[in-house]
Amino acid sequence: MKLQIELSCKELEEEIVSLLSQMIQIPSCNPPGEYEEICTFLKNKLANYGFDVSIIEVPMELVKQQGLSTPRKNVIATLKGNGTGPSLILNAHLDTVPEDNHAKWNFPPFSGAIHDGKVYGRGATDSKGRLAAYIGAALVLKQANIPLAGDIIVAATCDEETGGELGAGYVMSNGLVKGDFALVEGYSQEIIHAMAGMTQLKITSIGKPAHSGFKWNGVNAIEKMAKVIHGLEQLQLELMNEPSKINGMRYTTINVGVISGGTKSNVVPGDCEIEVDLRIIPEHSIEFIVARIESMINKLQETDPEMNIQLTKKGEAETVPTITDPEHPLIYALQQASKEINDVELPVIGVMGQSDARWFIQHGIPAINYGPGTPENRLHGFDEFMEIDDLLNTVKVLSLFCMNMVNNNNLIGKGV
Repeated sequence: MKLQIELSCKELEEEIVSLLSQMIQIPSCNPPGEYEEICTFLKNKLANYGFDVSIIEVPMELVKQQGLSTPRKNVIATLKGNGTGPSLILNAHLDTVPEDNHAKWNFPPFSGAIHDGKVYGRGATDSKGRLAAYIGAALVLKQANIPLAGDIIVAATCDEETGGELGAGYVMSNGLVKGDFALVEGYSQEIIHAMAGMTQLKITSIGKPAHSGFKWNGVNAIEKMAKVIHGLEQLQLELMNEPSKINGMRYTTINVGVISGGTKSNVVPGDCEIEVDLRIIPEHSIEFIVARIESMINKLQETDPEMNIQLTKKGEAETVPTITDPEHPLIYALQQASKEINDVELPVIGVMGQSDARWFIQHGIPAINYGPGTPENRLHGFDEFMEIDDLLNTVKVLSLFCMNMVNNNNLIGKGV
């Protein structure tokens, strides 16, 4: 079977690389969220490949509720099996971050230039490179005439770069994509099975303004906030001594990312505000960490009656920590494919970021992250690229992985 897959991949090399180059040439930056052209292109291309394809449009009233103005669309393409095996979802996102200053790119950001064994452009790795690999893996199996018991579903979803609520979140919450397992964008040198939770807080210190020459008439909100920041620093030291047991994850982090307050140096500031980002390991919960911050603030206020501190969540996308069992059949099948193709067992790790994998896990579908590329591919930077050898090698691994997953009847109904 390995030989069949390698021969089929060899025949499709030019097509897979060309597909990636063509997708890069269609801007799909978010913001603002440009999806019309890329969705039309993929619908036609995937239909020609033999997929059953649909475009799922998000109702504009939901789009406007999010403060957005451009249509949100998701492309779902299915390579049908005979219905006797489990279905596997391969998920990568359509959107990219903006290209920034064109003058700082050696290759134009939407050129899809192929040079010295690399494909260049915005999205070359994140995430059009992953999408090309997922489509390519299904095509390899089709080209090799390998029978499929279950379906392979390529879900090209929108808005991952801004939380994914109207992308993978929308299609999963509304039951528009159904499957037994999911593989979501990731890197080729590792398997990610756990991701940190995330929430953001706004902490406000309310003081009393006064002339600085009569400081005793006021309450300095910035000085009171300094106590809160020191308290957060002390809590961070505590959390460093509560490390995660998951390889690749360290500890829950507290980051004071924004501070503002005061009007002039000769005025006692009447207000001060900070914005705090929390990244939370699976051993902790969001509620547990927020409660510890609230407790710290309450103790400070008990010792300083002039302190008036208010804590609220910012209201942006909040994600709970997610984890898939490192012994899960998904990981076993991917390891077997990696060993057969490359004679390499991949490290299984957790990371302190998040991805659309959470939308599948939250709806009872086990998910892991894997795909072509590495963190060295200048994701979100100038001259983002994809190594062609890495892309094609990952296609081989994914082809074998997909075949083994959808043809394993013993996995039907296994769940998380």
